[in-house]
Amino acid sequence: MVDITTNNFNNILPEILSDVKSSSFVALDTEFTGLLADAAFKGSLFDGGPQRYQKLVSNIRRFTVCQLGLAVFKGVPDVNAYTVTSYNFYLRPHSCVSFDPTFMCQSSSLEFLQKYKFDFNKWLYYGVPCMNSDEAEELRGELSSIVKGNKVFRIPYEIQDQLSTIGEWAAAASDGDTTTPSISHDVTSQVLLVTSIRNRFTDLWAALDNGQVLVQKVSSCERERLEAKDPEGTEFIDSIVTNMLGFTTIFRCLADHHKPLVLHNCLLDLMLIYKQFHQNLPPSYEVFKSNLHEMFPLIYDTKFIATELKYFYKEKNDQVRSLFSNTGLVELSSCLKRDESVLYLPTLSHHPPDNKYSGSEMLLHEAGYDAYLTGGCFLHMAHLHAMLQIPSLQHRPMSPREHVFALKNLANQVQIQRAAVRCVALNGPDPPLKRPPWLVVEGRSRSMRVTPGMVSLALAQYGNPDVIPRNNNSVLVATTSWKCTRDILTDLAEDRYMKAQLYKKLRHSPLVRSLAWSGVVMSTGLSVWIVYSTLRKSSS
Repeated sequence: MVDITTNNFNNILPEILSDVKSSSFVALDTEFTGLLADAAFKGSLFDGGPQRYQKLVSNIRRFTVCQLGLAVFKGVPDVNAYTVTSYNFYLRPHSCVSFDPTFMCQSSSLEFLQKYKFDFNKWLYYGVPCMNSDEAEELRGELSSIVKGNKVFRIPYEIQDQLSTIGEWAAAASDGDTTTPSISHDVTSQVLLVTSIRNRFTDLWAALDNGQVLVQKVSSCERERLEAKDPEGTEFIDSIVTNMLGFTTIFRCLADHHKPLVLHNCLLDLMLIYKQFHQNLPPSYEVFKSNLHEMFPLIYDTKFIATELKYFYKEKNDQVRSLFSNTGLVELSSCLKRDESVLYLPTLSHHPPDNKYSGSEMLLHEAGYDAYLTGGCFLHMAHLHAMLQIPSLQHRPMSPREHVFALKNLANQVQIQRAAVRCVALNGPDPPLKRPPWLVVEGRSRSMRVTPGMVSLALAQYGNPDVIPRNNNSVLVATTSWKCTRDILTDLAEDRYMKAQLYKKLRHSPLVRSLAWSGVVMSTGLSVWIVYSTLRKSSS
């Protein structure tokens, strides 16, 4: 089984939870409904971790995960082998009465999904529900108000017809008889029907049973017993909320068991997963990192790992370094599959063996398939790196635990593109990136006003630098390499209209200059006061 929709989710859920609990590690991948809501949220070389986080929080506010791949890797006991079970979830937020989540789709993202044969019918018709804990509490409060009769709602004609039919059935039924109304399976209809039956008929009781509304004719004593058993309607509310949680149940299982997670280039994935299945994203970047690390103490980003290993083996082993020349998921996976540089690489087999990922067809950008590739890359890199750290005569098969911890020094570090930090460190401060200093670009004369657009156009040939305004007469420029910085300084030294210099905080930062001048004023004032006090004492 690979594709998971509402048609098979409830039946296969116990098997998935069992797989997750017994896994060695789990690989994830997501596809979402949009990438960039506004150009203002685009990443910049000026961004530190907090700045990039705030941009992404605003950017993904209305985007949602529409497909999630879950690849469960299990080490086979006493055999140098792993099995992988892949699940490809179609996910869609569901409504319930007035609880009605909204999300946004971006045309280019839908076209990208279409290009790779995304099944939009499965997504829209049969997408598995999901919600975070904040949304679950909101829904619980909504349902509680309805069950207690504190909230008035309009009864659709379909429900009114069902109530009439049920009333006719009840008139001829005996105590203990049951019926299952034929209504649509959407949660709103079920909630309204169950609540209406309980409120309208004193000799009937309605509840949910295996996703269907079950109505029973009861005596007055039995009705009193059922009401006393659940006076607040908590059982009914819990059953609705549990059904609406959907995939969130699996996410909570992953978090409760602190399973090692493996993803590829995953900052956006992690933020969307947090937002969609855990809680609304916190305002604080540090709180987000801390909460995520508490749930998942080991998160591996295979793109970051490949990038680091490329530099680690740059001078040590050219053959190994070449494996990481391209850190894109597909290219990385292809290179690693051809690698034969170490012995005892564990075999990997699909379970069940006849699923759609076990053949030769590459189902790129299907989340389940990409999750399988991601986990395979991690396993290969972990084994390769561990073997190369010991003499070849000591090479041997490794246990699943050894594989998981072979790259622990690279765990909890997530790749971040075009930023002022090397990576997002989930378990501490972000390490700085050794980029060239910023440049200050201004006009040759005071009357010459430069703008970010003007400078961006003039410097477009220098490797796509980022430009932001500094004040009305100058801008700051960040580049990706020292060569670009030197070229800009050299060429603008001879430019008729603009000039450039290295940014220095003491000279160019308004805040630092203000603090420096404040210090000068304070020290001068203190010196004057000391001299004045000394003179007064001497004169007296």
